[in-house]
Amino acid sequence: MGQPYHIVILNDIHIYGGKLMKTNKKVLLVTMALIVLSLGTAWCLFNDYKGKPRYIVNAYMKALNSRDYVSAASLFYEDERLHDFNDVEMAQYLSNYFEEKGFVKMEEGRGQIGEQTGNEAKAFYEVRYSFAGQNVTSTLSVVKVEDKWQVVFPFRIEDVNIYTPLGSTVWFNDEPVTQKENNKYIVKNVLPGHYTVRIAFPNEICSDYITDIEVPTQTEIKIPYQTVGVHIETIPGTIVELGGEKQANWEGSVDFEQVLEGTYPLKIYDIYGNIETYESEITISNEKKQFVIEDFKLSKTGSERFNQSINTFYAAYIKGIKGHNSKNLENHVVSESRESIIGEFEDWFIKNKDVQNAQMEVELEQVEVTENGDLEASVLEIVHLTNREVNDTGKMQNVGYKIALRWVMTLSIDGEEYKLKDRVLEESLVSYKDKDDKWVAY
Repeated sequence: MGQPYHIVILNDIHIYGGKLMKTNKKVLLVTMALIVLSLGTAWCLFNDYKGKPRYIVNAYMKALNSRDYVSAASLFYEDERLHDFNDVEMAQYLSNYFEEKGFVKMEEGRGQIGEQTGNEAKAFYEVRYSFAGQNVTSTLSVVKVEDKWQVVFPFRIEDVNIYTPLGSTVWFNDEPVTQKENNKYIVKNVLPGHYTVRIAFPNEICSDYITDIEVPTQTEIKIPYQTVGVHIETIPGTIVELGGEKQANWEGSVDFEQVLEGTYPLKIYDIYGNIETYESEITISNEKKQFVIEDFKLSKTGSERFNQSINTFYAAYIKGIKGHNSKNLENHVVSESRESIIGEFEDWFIKNKDVQNAQMEVELEQVEVTENGDLEASVLEIVHLTNREVNDTGKMQNVGYKIALRWVMTLSIDGEEYKLKDRVLEESLVSYKDKDDKWVAY
């Protein structure tokens, strides 16, 4: 009899009748290569798919349908509208929005319906949202940023403009609003939804105004109350503050719009502290809405600066007389008046003169702030000088003179610096010493 016939299976190695038979090596290598190739191909295809816009659309739909709003928010393209929000806030907004509407699911509609190439690649997909009781078809946009597709935030973000009377205080959903431009409060980058706006007025006669709005369909609020425009004329270069609202006054007048009738505090000052601050209350009505404020005085600081300017001007003045040089005055006179003022100085003290020595006295008799914001001063200057000249006999001699000149001087104020702008001679008296050493008036 032959040997017994046994079959044993051990790890895919077959033993027949006690003889070992191995799988063909070539077949095994080919099989393994095909497996690796298949895996590699699948991986490449997956990566290729991941680099397509459809991948990000499907990822967004999957996140919403699984109520994973944090993941959904992380897929948004962070453009300038979303800079004020982080992912947690975006996720909370998505949750509130979809859950309040009874969200059921999101699915793709007709698929990709458009694309945009160039510097900013975009793709557009038709999608359907199912809510309790209704279906909504919309367009979802995706954008490619640095080789990565991201979802464009699918809701309109708007700025809300709130036009209020002067001096009002505004709250937006119980949060105070502080940004104001051109007579309106601005709430930047407001997400779609329901909001409450409350406005408190400076006039106690009017109670708070409260209204509800729906963004993005409502983005402007205008108060249905009668207001007036207020015109205030005052010296230029000041800040005018009415009811807490400030305006820079460069031209000599300012206008405040949307002012409720009533009594308001008025404050006028300059930021350099040259004039005394004006403070008062004015009552505004439709009949009385134009005001002229002209009564200003130099402050203590302004007076000190003025005296310093006068002292430095006349120090250069006497130096110019002694040195027969008018250039010392140039830095103390505004450029547009320099030629006429310095020319006048030269006529008095340099041209056809040979001054040997000079002294002077200066008396400030009156200083006022003009309606143009300049300083006007009445100044008496008395110059004692010795001039070398030819006498009646043809000989050179030194003659003493006393020249008294009364000027009305106008100085412009430029910050902390005062410069001579104009001066008008009101009165003059010239005397000389005769041979008996007595003063003789011309």
